[in-house]
Amino acid sequence: MDARSRRSQEALRSAVLTLAERMPIGDVTASAVCSEAGITRDTFYRHTESPTALLADALAEEIAEAMEVLPRTEAIGDGERALISHVHRRSGVYRGAMHPLLAAPLRSALERSIREGLVLWAQLHPRIVPAEFADPAAMRIAVAYAAAGTVGAIEEWLRGDDDDIDRAVRLILAASPEWWLH
Repeated sequence: MDARSRRSQEALRSAVLTLAERMPIGDVTASAVCSEAGITRDTFYRHTESPTALLADALAEEIAEAMEVLPRTEAIGDGERALISHVHRRSGVYRGAMHPLLAAPLRSALERSIREGLVLWAQLHPRIVPAEFADPAAMRIAVAYAAAGTVGAIEEWLRGDDDDIDRAVRLILAASPEWWLH
């Protein structure tokens, strides 16, 4: 990506995050994002299809940065803590995207990020994977189950008023299949 496109993309992401902090993402328009970012509608549509898709992209990038902790840790809880800390930091954005569940593009981006993290975790720690999940199709099922469950737990956590990150991490890990934790 050239420097101009990168600047436009960064301006768009910053603008949508700013607006999504102030109002539900369903109320954010392309025009509002363009105005906040100081770019044209043509530029907006060259980078994204909607404010919700743009927000999902921006949050996925932040999650990817938070998940950089995985290769440097021996405890899956550190990855969960990084993820929950990100969600907590952006709780206004996530809560503004729930009606009553996360908007589909955000839910999909969050789930995809968690799947990628779980696959990486299993690759980094192959000894934890039970024989039942040794074949790729079975492992995809285990990863899908864990990722969807984690997203559901995050949605439930966002619906409440409990901002205790450590408690959320403990509860999500306690609900996870034990083999992920070894």
